[in-house]
Amino acid sequence: MKRNGNVVELDVRPFLRQKLEPFKQIMDAVNALESDDVFVLHAIFKPTPLLGILKAKGYANKVESVSDDHWITAFARGAGARAKLEAMSLHSFIPADEEAGS
Repeated sequence: MKRNGNVVELDVRPFLRQKLEPFKQIMDAVNALESDDVFVLHAIFKPTPLLGILKAKGYANKVESVSDDHWITAFARGAGARAKLEAMSLHSFIPADEEAGS
């Protein structure tokens, strides 16, 4: 997990590729968020169950597929969360070493 300002980013693709369950790491990151933080998650598939879980906790989301096995999802909560997410380009979170291949 890495933090850049109010953005907390977690890449669980290595866990998923090894058939490991990253739910605890994801929820640990979510539980550590400040109220104005945006949580950016990298996964190998659209994290549909997580979308519902975090919606129930008050989070809005934005999901983009950047390749067949790379989905980026951003979560935010509170006033203006939806607008904050819509203003973000999730493609800007693609690691530099992966951009050359896309």
